[in-house]
Amino acid sequence: MNYDIWGPWGDAVGPNAPLNDSCASSQYQQGSAVSAVKAWTAAGFPTNRIILGVASYGHSYYVNSSSALDTSGNLKLYPPIDKSRRPVGDKWDDPATGVDICGNPNVAGGIFHFWGLIDEGFLTKNGAVTSGIKHTFDNCSQMVRALRYSWIGCLIFLTAVST
Repeated sequence: MNYDIWGPWGDAVGPNAPLNDSCASSQYQQGSAVSAVKAWTAAGFPTNRIILGVASYGHSYYVNSSSALDTSGNLKLYPPIDKSRRPVGDKWDDPATGVDICGNPNVAGGIFHFWGLIDEGFLTKNGAVTSGIKHTFDNCSQMVRALRYSWIGCLIFLTAVST
């Protein structure tokens, strides 16, 4: 399974399940489906025995709007996360109530499952990005980045496979 390479535990927004990262700057090469298959085959694992699971969810982040967009209004790659705020995900997301077993306050997971992305208006029922949602396709990771303006600075990485 190829997932959770990047997430809210990091310092920057990155693709949660990149298919490739070999074309990204070396500081952003954290792992991908391509690098995992290369590592397994280099270790002698037969390629005809490899099955790759692809995630269908997105992480949400708060990002300062000046960090999220360039001067042309395009989404920047790898903007810094505002860690002082954590957006709630879809209706299936973990609640941000109470404390964990160690006594630490629980925080919102910020996860949007595929159906949650549809319910919340990020995607249409056929999986296309909804009109009015600022988005871009990252040709390197083969993933969609989306910015929802009603949540100022909330950026979500959507797992997608190019067709």
